Parts: sequence; structure tokens; C-alpha cells
Amino acid sequence: MAGPVADLMPFSPSIAVITPLFNGAEYIAETIASLSGQLAERDEHIVVDDGSTDDGAQQVVALAASGAAPRLRLFCQANAGEALTVNRGVAESRADIIGVVNADDPIMAGLLDAVREAFSADPTLAAVYPDWIKIDQWGSPVATIRTLDYDYAVMVAQHMCIPGPGAFFRRSMLGSEPIRDPAAVGISDFDFWLRFGLHGAKVRRLPHALAYWRAHPRGATCAFQSPALARSKIDMIDRLFARSDVPLSVRTLERQAKSAAAYHAALVGLRSPNVSALRYALASFHLMPRWPAGVLAHQRRSLPHLAYAALQPASGALHYMIGPLLPARYRRQAVLEQKFGIDDPPSR
Repeated sequence: MAGPVADLMPFSPSIAVITPLFNGAEYIAETIASLSGQLAERDEHIVVDDGSTDDGAQQVVALAASGAAPRLRLFCQANAGEALTVNRGVAESRADIIGVVNADDPIMAGLLDAVREAFSADPTLAAVYPDWIKIDQWGSPVATIRTLDYDYAVMVAQHMCIPGPGAFFRRSMLGSEPIRDPAAVGISDFDFWLRFGLHGAKVRRLPHALAYWRAHPRGATCAFQSPALARSKIDMIDRLFARSDVPLSVRTLERQAKSAAAYHAALVGLRSPNVSALRYALASFHLMPRWPAGVLAHQRRSLPHLAYAALQPASGALHYMIGPLLPARYRRQAVLEQKFGIDDPPSR
């Protein structure tokens, strides 16, 4: 059995991929196929079915039995939610290097080799993440996303999760903390990266598109837009700064971080008319009336976005009627992507 010491040796670290599965029958076979050819002899792919009502788990069993995915293991449980499902998969794994690959997000050729090479070359490396491609529900490319180089201060102060699809990390860096916190409703991945990097973890961007993220109506990001998500953003930052081990360099970012969290909680109102967007917007300005000049352009407070969210559902209803007549930057999709009134940058 591979253990943490063996996994940290420079010649060939083993990798465990965890896939939480809940009613993902439409995409799970594609995701497994994208992984199976990249797994090395000591690697493992663990799928945890979270009480699905479709035949996704049966597809996993069939693929494993056919020999098409020889390093695939399936665990089934009563529905417990995404966070506990990921934690179950990690607990069942043997490797120290872990990646969470969602059932609807296949990876690209070369990702696992790039991950292996990065960790082999630098035993002090804590995590890596690639650029990625956004695809639609049918798998057609929509946009190539060039991620930012890792900057923990930006993540905290600007409420921006930099690592995305295709990220891998050493779980030994977290000590006894859970990989996913069930309290971080809808944003357990962001919560993880804030805890993971709190004490200066060495995290590196892989400067190539090596993963996919699928946008579709039943995906968690699209489906889970609610007052609970808005509240979760506030609570996540409150929990972070309630810790006794927050370094002084991070503690100095507290007001900015809480102001940014309130702003992004208000923006949930762009998609959910039940969010108290005006209250969150006022809280953001009360905490910090003016943000520092160094805030990234696409993370700055936008008064058009806040006004749209605060005037829901009237703004949404009016927009539904007149949106098709407007330029692209004022249509509904621009609202959903938080680009209302903003011209797209040149294609990369």
C-alpha cells in the first residue's frame, strides 16, 4: 500500500482522484474515460455515489467490471451532501496527492502527467492548478480561462477563488482539518483553498489549459443560487477570521475581505431575486467605503450590478422583456456572468 512517505518521493508520486457523484449519469462515463488512460499503476480513481436516483452508479460498476477503468473504485452512501461525499472519498484513498474531479467535468489529456511532474520536481510544493476551458452542456468549448498566478492575499481580500478545475494538493498539508467543510454551503472548494493557504502553502499555476468546467442548468454552480449561498459567503469569511491562528499579514486584510464578501453576497441577487442584495451592498460600503486601487478590474464594485440585484425581481422581469433588443453586453447572459454593461476583453 502506498503511504505518505512513498508518495512524497521524487521519482513517481501516486495520485488519487475523487469524484463525488449525485445524479450525474449523463456525464460520468465521459469523465471516467478522460481519467482512466492517464492513471499510473499506483494511482486510483474513487467515485462516491451520494444517494443518486439515476443509473450513474451502475455505469461506474459496469465500467470497472469491463476493464475499461481498472483503477476505479466505487463507494455508495445515503445522501449526505457534496462536502461529506468528497471527505468520504479522501478517507478511502491511499495517496497524499489528491484532486477532486466532478462527475460532469472531464479532464484534458496531459493533466495527470503535468501534476506528477510538478510534484516530483519539487517536494515542497503543496498544490498545483491549471488553466481550463469552459464548455457547454454538450461539451462544446465556450471560453478558455487563463487563471491568475497564485496570490493568497487576492483570494482573501477580493473574494476570488483562484484555483479551479484540475487542481491537485497534498492532503498532509491540512493536518487534521477536513478537506471539505459542510458549513461552507455551495462554496466548499473556495473555503478549502482559504484554509489550505492560510499559513503560506506553496501553490503553483500550471500555465496550460488542462481541465474542463461544464456549465449546464443542473450543475451545482448554476443551480445553487439562493439566499443560502449569499449567507454562506459572509459566514465563510467570518469563520476564517475567527480562527486564533490567522497570521498578522492576513489579519490586516479583514475589513477588505468582509466588505468583498458582502459585495459578492449581494451579487447572488443577480440570479436569485430572493437575496437581500441591498442589505449586503450597504454592508459592503459600511465596512469599507473605498476599496484599494489595486483591486482587479473584474473584482471591483459595480454600481450597475448592485442596482440590478437590489431591484430584483422588477429588474429581472423588465430585462426579460427588453433584453433581446439590447447590445450583448446588456443582455441576460451578461448579468449572469457579472459583465452587465462591460465589453468583453479581446480573446486570448
